[in-house]
Amino acid sequence: MINIAKIKETVEHKIAGSDMFIVDIGISADNKINIVVDSDSGGVNIGDCAAISRAVEEALNRDDDDFELEVASAGLSSPLKMLRQYQKNINKDIDIVFKNGKKLTAKLICATVDNVVVEYEEKMIVENKKHKQKITKNETIMLADVKSVKAVVLFK
Repeated sequence: MINIAKIKETVEHKIAGSDMFIVDIGISADNKINIVVDSDSGGVNIGDCAAISRAVEEALNRDDDDFELEVASAGLSSPLKMLRQYQKNINKDIDIVFKNGKKLTAKLICATVDNVVVEYEEKMIVENKKHKQKITKNETIMLADVKSVKAVVLFK
């Protein structure tokens, strides 16, 4: 039986001293191990993934368990899963999909384990104005009400 705690310990040891961190470790019923890592400074390159893969391969015994191993970086289109990912995206735009289907694009102002504070513009009717005016709003959103949050990727 593959021990997820041993895999986690191996990966943490390998990335110690770097700004990389574990986003997720999963093991499927057919022993496919998926490890997702990210970094505070931006991205994780293929060399980092290969080094982590080699370390895990060395720590596990193929004679005991046959397994498939995949190590990947958290992609640009991957949902944010942990507080550290939210914190690295502060002052950047995010796309939020709520459990009720509503969507919102806003700038991430701050994040905690339970909620995020975002800033966005909304057109609203303002007294004594003929047309709707853009009003900047700040809103605290409970993560329990959110289906997914992704960083907005801008190509300039």
